[in-house]
Amino acid sequence: MPVDLAARPWQSVVLAALAVPVLLIVGGRRDMLAYLAAYFFVFGFGPVVSHLLGGTIYFGTNTLLIGRAALGLLLAFAGLLIAGLLVRQRRRVADPLTRPPARRLPLVPAVLAVLAGYGLAVLAWGGPGFLAGSTAGTKLDHIAVAGPGHYDYLLLEICACALYFVAYETSAGRFAYRLNLAVYIAYCLATGERDFIFVLFALVLHQEVVRGKRLPRPLLWGVALLFGATALFGLRGGGAIEGSDASQILNQGSVLFVDTWVMTHVPSVEPYQHGASYLHALLNLVPGQPQIPLSQWLVDRYAPGSASGYGFSLTGEAYVNFGLAGIPVVFALLTLAHRWLVNRIDRAPAYAYASLLFTVAWMYGFRGDSQSLIKTCVYGMLFYGVIRLVSVRLTGESGETVEAKDVPAKEVPACASS
Repeated sequence: MPVDLAARPWQSVVLAALAVPVLLIVGGRRDMLAYLAAYFFVFGFGPVVSHLLGGTIYFGTNTLLIGRAALGLLLAFAGLLIAGLLVRQRRRVADPLTRPPARRLPLVPAVLAVLAGYGLAVLAWGGPGFLAGSTAGTKLDHIAVAGPGHYDYLLLEICACALYFVAYETSAGRFAYRLNLAVYIAYCLATGERDFIFVLFALVLHQEVVRGKRLPRPLLWGVALLFGATALFGLRGGGAIEGSDASQILNQGSVLFVDTWVMTHVPSVEPYQHGASYLHALLNLVPGQPQIPLSQWLVDRYAPGSASGYGFSLTGEAYVNFGLAGIPVVFALLTLAHRWLVNRIDRAPAYAYASLLFTVAWMYGFRGDSQSLIKTCVYGMLFYGVIRLVSVRLTGESGETVEAKDVPAKEVPACASS
């Protein structure tokens, strides 16, 4: 059967697409995993569909292996679907904002304000350079204008944006969160980065889950953000795709290129890594033990000395380690981790934060590797741990600790719904 599917990519496309309605039917319209599956479908199968329709695809893609790469993506959806059906999302997840906080976190507005200030300073200092880069430069030119702290700032912003439920507990936090989010979006637009799109989509998904909305607004947001990503991809000067608007929309990222190249290279040229890349991702967290990411491993072999990057993919990494058999296992494990966090959003602020953080990291890592995903999650939890460490336990008039379960739920402030 795998051989037949590898020879018929359209079947893989159709079967993978069925995962989205199945999740919506079984889990309901608020099943976050269904919308994440739709995102993975667009970024994974989009180039496959473009090729099958006669459109253009990312330069360097091995067209002879598109069917096998599509099969690999189908296996990823199979792992996601099976795990998602075995562990369902809770039908009713309470909004953390309807419960009084048990602790005051004074560092939250302060950290958000500092990050907003940094972003504004970079935008103001590099203003002319960003304007020049938007018309004649590439993404690398934009990043050069932003300075050496660019990627560290982006990582910190992902961590900071995951503070949504914590920040919205106070008026100062709400103001600082909105200001920082606006500056972060402006910074990403100036530097040609699309990270903010993942953050916005994750925020929409979490808002819908905890507020019990029945209308599928995430779908509308997803379509809008997809068109925004397409426009930004064309404006940043890095578009390797030329052709119709449909081809531009379908060719978001280089997952198909990475997967077909990996399947060409492994195991015919280099053997399977048997989990080595995942071990390296963990070792990379140890100070003084930097590991070469798979994105650089690809560049060193595909275009040695090139300053360009091609990203990587979680499906490609699973194949590099264990072949096709490893892909559904990796995605099943990621799905179980995501379900576990989402189902505990209302248990404690740390779970709400971790759920948002993991959702963004998973979406970002789909076009990267486990090293970026693990680094974002671990550093993000350390970031939250420092904020939580410098906190004040709230007490009632009698001096007893005020716990969320001891106080009636309060209504969410109107400003929290915006």
